[in-house]
Amino acid sequence: MIAVRRLIIFVAQILALLFIVVATLGGALFGDLMLNGVPVLGNFLVIQSNAGPISFFGALAGFFMSTMLAAVFFVFVEIAYNTRNPFNT
Repeated sequence: MIAVRRLIIFVAQILALLFIVVATLGGALFGDLMLNGVPVLGNFLVIQSNAGPISFFGALAGFFMSTMLAAVFFVFVEIAYNTRNPFNT
């Protein structure tokens, strides 16, 4: 039972790290979309930016948001481990 629990936690941690990569790429793609203009409220308002580093900042924002979510996940994993094994040092 302990081996299965460890395997599940390991797979969840790998998926959390994969989420960081996917969110970083998603942020970069969103930043690239911002370069071409994004329609807001249908075609009523179009946000257009010609700044080059927006794609980089989108990737940076995606990375930071995903690392914060992954950090919360890893804290919960550590809390679960310490709850089951309170006196392990």
